[in-house]
Amino acid sequence: MIKIIIWLLLSILSGIAYRLGGIGKPFKSWMRDGICPLIALVALWLLVGFKSSYWWAYLLTFGLMWGALSTYWRLDEKRWGYWAHGLGISISALPIIFITGNWLGFIIRCIVLTGLITIVSKYITKDWLEEGLRGFLTIATLPLLLI
Repeated sequence: MIKIIIWLLLSILSGIAYRLGGIGKPFKSWMRDGICPLIALVALWLLVGFKSSYWWAYLLTFGLMWGALSTYWRLDEKRWGYWAHGLGISISALPIIFITGNWLGFIIRCIVLTGLITIVSKYITKDWLEEGLRGFLTIATLPLLLI
């Protein structure tokens, strides 16, 4: 039960950081780009544990997620940009999958997170809710990696 509460809190914190990074002044985009990956690492450590011999995988995951969050997908955003954003965030967990070997969970999370981010971005018109949900879903879907 305590892990579920911690998981929910981490997901909410990620949603808040994601939104703050998207507001603009007085907030900075690094609040989304840097804090959300840090929260994801904490969540991953809760899921798979910290394996010190694989420190490079955690560092790569952090960097890939930072890159995915800070990239402006130069596609038709209304049609493909949301999809690319969700897929980019999903793929950022790839280094951890090399440690765990949970390829099925990785594929499922890629499909689920990409689809949910696309739906949320397309159909929710309140920016605070849309961005908050994107950040929330980024962490909330990480347990799928255990499948």
